[in-house]
Order: sequence, then structure tokens, then C-alpha cells
Amino acid sequence: MNYHIFPVADLAKKTAELIVRISKKAITERGRFIVAFSGGSLPKLLFPALASEPFYSEIQWKAWHVFWADERCVPPTNSESNYFLAGKHLFDYVDIPSSQIYMPNTSLEPVGMAALYQSRLQNVFRIKDDELPCFDLLLLGMGEDGHTASLFPGHPLLKEKKCWIAPIFDSPKPPPERITLTLPVINNARCIIFLVTGKSKAAALQKIFRGESASSPLPAQMVKPMHGELHWFLDEDAASELGR
Repeated sequence: MNYHIFPVADLAKKTAELIVRISKKAITERGRFIVAFSGGSLPKLLFPALASEPFYSEIQWKAWHVFWADERCVPPTNSESNYFLAGKHLFDYVDIPSSQIYMPNTSLEPVGMAALYQSRLQNVFRIKDDELPCFDLLLLGMGEDGHTASLFPGHPLLKEKKCWIAPIFDSPKPPPERITLTLPVINNARCIIFLVTGKSKAAALQKIFRGESASSPLPAQMVKPMHGELHWFLDEDAASELGR
């Protein structure tokens, strides 16, 4: 696990630098870059940096394939939609082919939405049921309670082993109905970046970095790539209790 602490004004730039390197490596080695986004504050903080120079010109946007780590069951024009946030802060400014932006079908109920999205993953990754998709990069955030994607503390989905994409009907944060990547898929990624800001996240980060709550770990604490890299990009407020 690697963690990087920067003033909030520099955080997006430093995170973008690593994303550019990961993207270039994936495209050189495999001809495409497959990434999954989360929502929350991440799109507004990070995506404008990626869509600006010098990073914009360094990225082969036409080789990007974009999924979501989780999505809310709301229309794509709704301000709570993770797809909407990505469009507002990134897609409107870069030339990722629309056919390579894999928006979940939020007009379906969660079970159907999750099943269709898993089928889409199978097709894009060209793999069979007994394999796991391997994302080049997952971009994740973390809530004050230590949740990530739509995996919440104490929720049964933390123990899900079979599904890649799971429906959720009882999210403690509204809206209650969502879909989310499960931990086996998350932990099969080549690289995972957490981007976390704010004093309100400091207590959860202290638990994670000190290995506390081991008997009942926080969801973000359970993100441990099996063969990949894990990076935490933190602003000074979020990291304020790590030295205590």
C-alpha cells in the first residue's frame, strides 16, 4: 500500500500524473485502457485536471473504456447519477468514443440492471464465468463511515463471492437502490487509487492505516489488490490523524 499526502490544491494534479502513466502502460501493453469510476466528490475534484493541459494531450482518450464501480438507480440526467457527474466534468471535454462509455441501464430494477452490467463486463473483457475481470484502474472514493463504491459497513454484500456486480436495495445513503462492483472484482484490479479529502474522513483513515477494526473491517479496509497496486491520495485534512 502506498499513500501520498498533498495540499488539496495539488492533489488532483498529482493523482492525474499517476493516471496518465497507468493509462500509457496499459495502452502500450494491451492496446486499451479499462477503468472504472466512482462518484461522490471524486469527479468534480479530479476530472477537470485530466481534461486540462498538460494531461489532456498526454492521454490517448480514444483507447479508454469506462465503467462504473457503482451507480445509483436514478436517470442519467439526475445530479445524483455517477454517469451524470462524469459527463459534466470529463466526457464533455474529451473524445472517448461513446461506444466505449458503458453506462448502466438505470431504467431497470436493480437485479436486472446488475445482471445486464455483468454481461457487458463479460463481453468487453472477453472472459468466461469462471474468470474475473481485471481492470487496469479503479478510481475510488471513501465515505466518512469507511464505505467505498456502494459497499457499506456491516452489509452482507461484503461477503459476496460469486457476483461481479451486485444489486443493493437498502443503501444507508440515499438513493437506496444501486448496483456495485463486489470485492472479488475490485481486488482483482491491476491498480486501485483512492482519492480522499476532508477532515471528516480522518478518523476512518486512522482505523484503516492502523489496522483497527480488524474483527469487523471497514469496506475500504477490505480493498487489498491480490496482484496489483494500491495507492491512497490524501489531502492534509484527511491525513491529519495518521501521525497520532
